Amino acid sequence: MEGKEELKKAAEAYKDWTKLAIFDDKGAVIHSSEEIDVAELKEFLGAFDDRDKTVGKGLTLDKEHYDVHRCYENLVYGRKGKPGNCQGICVHKFQNEKAKKNMFAVVTWGGYATSARIVPELQEYCKKHVATL
Repeated sequence: MEGKEELKKAAEAYKDWTKLAIFDDKGAVIHSSEEIDVAELKEFLGAFDDRDKTVGKGLTLDKEHYDVHRCYENLVYGRKGKPGNCQGICVHKFQNEKAKKNMFAVVTWGGYATSARIVPELQEYCKKHVATL
């Protein structure tokens, strides 16, 4: 099992990530790159329940609103801003292999990074470093 320092060190390899939070199915923070509003994280728990509601409502993190443009069984992601000057967000739901319960990760990024690269990075990070906690 990896501890908070190991999770932090592993996340540092992903240079385009600006914020990262790992939390359980109750919204309890397991790891965060910075102070995160737990009430906002708890809102993400229902993001996978109703696609239309999630796309219509969007996501809010650190009091910043993001439009959702993709919503799948275990991934919800979107962005705010304009091409070349935007920030992206992705929420990933995955299974904890030991406890057999859902866990969540949210990551944001900016600049010219794209969801096509960041989303698989988040999935890889969760699989390698978080799913076995």
